[in-house]
Amino acid sequence: MPSSPKIEQALENLRRAAAVGRLPHGLVIAGHPRAAGTELVNGLLQALYGMDEQPERFRQHPDIHWVEPESKSRQIRVDLIRALLESMGLTSYSGGWKTAVILFADRMNPNAQNSLLKMLEEPPPHSLILLVTDTPSALLPTIRSRTQYVDILDDGQTNEAPWLDAVMELLRTPPPRRACEMVAWADQLTVPLRELEDIATAEETEREENLARSRGSEAELAKSTTNLVVGRVASRVIEMREEILRTIQLWQRDVLAQVVDSGLAPVYFPDDAEAIAAQASGLSFAEATARVDAVDEVRRLLACNIRESVALIRIARAIAQPVAQ
Repeated sequence: MPSSPKIEQALENLRRAAAVGRLPHGLVIAGHPRAAGTELVNGLLQALYGMDEQPERFRQHPDIHWVEPESKSRQIRVDLIRALLESMGLTSYSGGWKTAVILFADRMNPNAQNSLLKMLEEPPPHSLILLVTDTPSALLPTIRSRTQYVDILDDGQTNEAPWLDAVMELLRTPPPRRACEMVAWADQLTVPLRELEDIATAEETEREENLARSRGSEAELAKSTTNLVVGRVASRVIEMREEILRTIQLWQRDVLAQVVDSGLAPVYFPDDAEAIAAQASGLSFAEATARVDAVDEVRRLLACNIRESVALIRIARAIAQPVAQ
């Protein structure tokens, strides 16, 4: 049963299109890739490949090719897309649909997007490309123009962000410009980051156990499968850490927009307009821009394996408020 009316309606529309042979060859699914977006993908795959299939088994299906960011850069490189294109060109194992699912599609680098564009322009028969992203504007306009847009944003994202409340509270209360307070603020930000590994371990272990059950085998994980879980957990931790940094940067972009034009309503955090306006008050354009840039600097430091507690102090320093005399 879909978790929201928005997802249910989108699924119903896609099922009807598939039933009459009018399913588009490419879809941009605007929803969180670990929540609403994946739920919609699984519902559509069940319609195409059989209702008896368990969602966990779609990862193993020979006619479904999955792509998502990997390595420290958290990008989708062109070689992953080339492998996808090669797979999509093969004859269907089951004689039906060949499907590509690209999670976090906005993280395809320019070469990867241009490579995918070739298939969208001349898709093989009975092929389907699903681009799942919560930032569809990051895709090339030529990709968006050759796909159908399915908007399920705002659905199913809250449960996937257990760190959100803590991070939002820190954003609403930036530290005073005193060394001890900036260090304390950065330390508080590392608390949800430390919890990410436990969250990801529980989720990935449950996924593998569900897959084992769907195959009729014991749910206990073999050593090789445990190693697979460990690898996925490391990837998920980096992924969720990036979501936290993205949230911080979007907040700072709202602050920057207020500095440029105080009459603008916040784009990303409209419910926090008062706090954002207060933080923008008295800031110069250069200072507001430096706040946005600080997040990119932290990304570069973390990619070089600098400790989080050391890297995050850069953000605390950038957003710290002057101490009243």
